[in-house]
Amino acid sequence: MNIELTNAERLLLANQYEILAALNKDDHYSVMAETLRQGHKWLYSQYFDSLSENLPDEKAEHVLAILALYSVLRDSYTELSDKGGVEEHAVQFKGFDGNNESDLLCFARSLIKHDRYSETLGKTARNSHSHTTDIYTRMLDCWDEMGRPDYPLSKEDIQKILAAQVHPDNRK
Repeated sequence: MNIELTNAERLLLANQYEILAALNKDDHYSVMAETLRQGHKWLYSQYFDSLSENLPDEKAEHVLAILALYSVLRDSYTELSDKGGVEEHAVQFKGFDGNNESDLLCFARSLIKHDRYSETLGKTARNSHSHTTDIYTRMLDCWDEMGRPDYPLSKEDIQKILAAQVHPDNRK
């Protein structure tokens, strides 16, 4: 990540590192403060290696839409008197792929920490170990085509949304 700091920002960070050094009795923070003060950009830029890029709003909104859909699916399933033909596990959120959708998985973990969508996400964000974005997009498209009906969905609506998980080329 390329970080450009003004002199004022470098001074503020150096002061914060000195405070951390004093509080934690840790010379590492003192070295960081000195590096910032001396303007050794190549060295201090490495302090930001663990800083993630901002998650684009479109991706955050996509995750929130997926979680909203799964909340409606789960709550609607609970209200069904006839659950035949719909398995409970099918309306449970499957997670995001930790290898290929790690930014989405990380956002889901942050949502849990902020007590958002906790009923849908559970106590830990799930690693699906497979790509999910296309699957969730098809489900959202189906929900959109239906006019995004709100809770409670009928059994037929639930089945239609769940059927969208299967790629059209793989349907019988």
